[in-house]
Amino acid sequence: MSRRALSDNLDEQRRAMAMMRRALGLASQTQPHPNPQVGAVVVSHGAVVGEGAHAAPGEPHAEVLALEAAGTRARGATVYVTLEPCSHDGRTPPCTDALVGAGVAAVIVGARDPDERVRGEGIRTLEEAGIEVIAGVLEDEVVAADPGYFHHRHTGLPLVTLKLATTLDGQIAAADRTSKWITSEEAREDAHRMRAAADVIVVGAGTVIDDDPRLDVRLPGYSGRQPRPVVIAGSRDLPQSAAILGRDPLVFTPRPLELPCEQVVVGGDGGVDLAGAMKELGARGYVSALVEGGAGLAKSMIDGGFVDQVVLYLAAKLGGGRGLGAFEGTFATITDARPVEILAVHQVGPDLKIETKVVT
Repeated sequence: MSRRALSDNLDEQRRAMAMMRRALGLASQTQPHPNPQVGAVVVSHGAVVGEGAHAAPGEPHAEVLALEAAGTRARGATVYVTLEPCSHDGRTPPCTDALVGAGVAAVIVGARDPDERVRGEGIRTLEEAGIEVIAGVLEDEVVAADPGYFHHRHTGLPLVTLKLATTLDGQIAAADRTSKWITSEEAREDAHRMRAAADVIVVGAGTVIDDDPRLDVRLPGYSGRQPRPVVIAGSRDLPQSAAILGRDPLVFTPRPLELPCEQVVVGGDGGVDLAGAMKELGARGYVSALVEGGAGLAKSMIDGGFVDQVVLYLAAKLGGGRGLGAFEGTFATITDARPVEILAVHQVGPDLKIETKVVT
């Protein structure tokens, strides 16, 4: 076996981490879901001679692009890649074949691939070909950069983030249901960056009826992929004039509706079977879902245990009275409170953004 741990040599460690972060930077510019974000850098005699990132399903993988850029300089080189190279035939040939064929001497891997078609087979194939492999360099950073992919491959479900925006005293809207704008322009722009990173945006029928959202990414100069709108319609009819219908929404409903869009019937007790809806999203290859409202859907998602993360924007405003809370229903007793792990707190314009993980 040629695999080994990263050397105790500090210069080698720093070089490996620097190159892996360079590969991560390349990967972060792509949105290839349901495939993973992957970046690769080829280094020969201390110089970068090729690099690449996987852009979309069916397109060349990061290792192949980096090797093509390096050409003959790849022979004897070291390849830094954020994710374990694939060893199976899919839409593209195995990356392990490309690495072996190029004659590279070593492959430094960020994270092992949890996909059942890989799961160590890529590393084993390289080792059997006599290529030195070092795995686990900045693994936590690689996983954190594309958490939906890793969650989906482990569970078969999308990573679900519930986004809430409230006044400091917890109101998502005034009593007359007005809510534009609770948060600042800076916070709303930040929320659009969250949309850009998501595969689907999920809302309830009430949000469609009351707000008529498009659920698209509206950032200055943005030309990337748009997330697909998903509506949990329940038994309520949606307006034929809804703006969302122009964006190819996926509607989950307990009964067929008269709508010009794709529908999935997943009936539950009095409404949509949310477990069935989440499984369907995962089966379709959607690895990250951003839930944006409203209070009824937020309550159902939390109660059902479908939320993995909560991002709360606390506006620099006080409602000063009872309007509409973030969740429908009654908070009956303190033991009903759900623990969360606070991961980060940022100031965004005048507002606060609190990122949390739901503790299960």
